[in-house]
Amino acid sequence: MRTHPLLSRFSSLLVLLAASGCNTAYREAMAQAKDAAVRGDFLTAARAYRSACQASPDDKDACGRFPIFAKKATGVALETARPPCEAGDLDRCLPPLLDAKDLIPEHIEVNGLLEKASQLHVQNCSQWQPEGPLGTAVAGLACLQSRAQQLPVPSFQTLLTNQAAGLSSRFVDLATTARGENAHGASVVLMSAAQCLAPSSETSSRIGSARSSFYAQSAIPVMAHLDGSMSPRIANGLSGLCERMASSLPGWARCASTGTVSGQPDVFQVWVDALIQRAVQTSTEDVRTLDYVSGKREVRNPDYRKARERLELAESAFEQSKTVKDDKRAACEKASDGVHDASCVGCTPPPDKKTVCDEFGRASDEYNSNSRELEAARRDLSNTPETVMEDVYETFTYSVWTYYWSSPYRFKLRASTPGSTEPVRAEGALQFQDQEHVGFRPGGLSPDPLVPPTEQSYADSFVAQLTPYVVDAVKRDAAARGAWRRGQCESLPADWSTPWVQCWAESALWSSGQEPQAIELLGLLASNAGATSRPVCR
Repeated sequence: MRTHPLLSRFSSLLVLLAASGCNTAYREAMAQAKDAAVRGDFLTAARAYRSACQASPDDKDACGRFPIFAKKATGVALETARPPCEAGDLDRCLPPLLDAKDLIPEHIEVNGLLEKASQLHVQNCSQWQPEGPLGTAVAGLACLQSRAQQLPVPSFQTLLTNQAAGLSSRFVDLATTARGENAHGASVVLMSAAQCLAPSSETSSRIGSARSSFYAQSAIPVMAHLDGSMSPRIANGLSGLCERMASSLPGWARCASTGTVSGQPDVFQVWVDALIQRAVQTSTEDVRTLDYVSGKREVRNPDYRKARERLELAESAFEQSKTVKDDKRAACEKASDGVHDASCVGCTPPPDKKTVCDEFGRASDEYNSNSRELEAARRDLSNTPETVMEDVYETFTYSVWTYYWSSPYRFKLRASTPGSTEPVRAEGALQFQDQEHVGFRPGGLSPDPLVPPTEQSYADSFVAQLTPYVVDAVKRDAAARGAWRRGQCESLPADWSTPWVQCWAESALWSSGQEPQAIELLGLLASNAGATSRPVCR
């Protein structure tokens, strides 16, 4: 098949447009590049030509101009960077070098200046030796990390990794010592600091174990005492009150009955003086009805009468159409061919034979249709019974009794938290309800027997009402303990040790509900050692 010359030229134009990067990204990049080149902004022009080349890799204009402008921009960057680099001003030295390295990653002079800059930065941070005290080593690492993104120098990045790994190892050793001293809060914080500096699966696993031990040791033991007036059976149902509320306690609190752990905080106690009165029962009656099938009876089928009427109409229509058809056939047979006797002057012309016979044809069609309807009506009547069976409905009346039980209660709660004098008071009612009604099998109604609440039901309901107040008391006590504990380790001493970290961890746990973040400890160590930069987790 031959291709139309115009279509061929149009297809070539489409290919040319696509090859030249006829897309939004390409056009915008090229416009930006040309504008920057006119202004003498070689850095912006080089980056824009690179973007245009990436948008259209086959475009020789964009891809050819990128290395030219990259070289020009690198020359300008080096002229800008040399004086501050020689003067040791890294804030002005590094930005143009990074711009140049972005354009030509393997440029010898650029990489050489970056290498010298990294050495200068290491020298500036040398006041904090990695072999010194832990806080000093953290400050030194924080200083080095402050320019980690500005110094893409392999030797410098290796130094960073090695120092972080060495420092992490020191934190692991310290965490292990803390664990041996039963200072599990200190252990989890120190192990988390090690993981922050040099992540590893082994350290992560040890953090999980340390955290479990920390919560087991430093969770506040809770003991709940119950007194007051109530039935003996309800009182028995309320035995082990703290255990009944254990699932609602915060993760940093536990029932004291679970055992004593070395180094645990003092037991928090609550005293509940409760009055649970005898339940008052009331009831209401709701009379309902249920219609059900009680039997069957034979009745005349209304469809049979309709079928009979249909047959009568069909028979009448059939007989009428049969008569019309016979008359039309006779007329068709007697009709002449349209030529009458010429001697008959003034006679009425006979009907046209075609017209008469057409009428006979239509009459035959009507006859056939009525014949089919007659047969259908006979079948319908034959298949329709004269009588049918229908359901007999009766109504069953019954009562639904709803019973209500209400047991008024009130209590006051006192806590062992220092300074808490006014007891918390609350009152309400323990409420239940249930229904009962008889069953009636003929109507498919199942019996619903009455199930009164048991003494244990009242005990469970009272625990549900009491639990939020106990949990709030535990939280208030934890906040008070956290503030008191924070006062013991508010500032980092120069000779800090495991007990200080344990104190710091517990104060955070009780105040906020979780152990402090390792990065907070690292930042505190670095700032106390005089560093202005904060460490960064890897």
